[in-house]
Amino acid sequence: MYCNNCGNKMNENQAFCSGCGNRAGMGGMGMPGPTHVIQVREKSTGIAAILSLVWAGLGQLYVGKIGRGIGLMILHFFMIFILATVVLASTIFAGIGGALIGGTVFIGVWVAIWVWNIFDAHKLANRYNDSQRESGRRPW
Repeated sequence: MYCNNCGNKMNENQAFCSGCGNRAGMGGMGMPGPTHVIQVREKSTGIAAILSLVWAGLGQLYVGKIGRGIGLMILHFFMIFILATVVLASTIFAGIGGALIGGTVFIGVWVAIWVWNIFDAHKLANRYNDSQRESGRRPW
């Protein structure tokens, strides 16, 4: 038998928990004590992924990873700025062929980071929900 309040292991004949002092049963007759219901607000993994698809870092902000979300948003902004700069500079100095090569390589890296960001937001939402279910607390 385990305490309904703190989860400590108890003997069947104990009236009170030795860990927290909670009554083991109602009237000491072995009936279960009051149960505690914890309502948790889960984060939708789908919404987290969609937000990160729209703009990198939004899904991380949604699940409460503020620093990571802001960092990814800033990175996303700079990637757009750098892409425009790379394509413009390549066009000026190497012609259209140089712009295509430079732009394609850069876009490949950008897409890889963006896809990782979507999966990361989905994973963080799952971790958030697991923590809420287990302890009733946010993980971060």
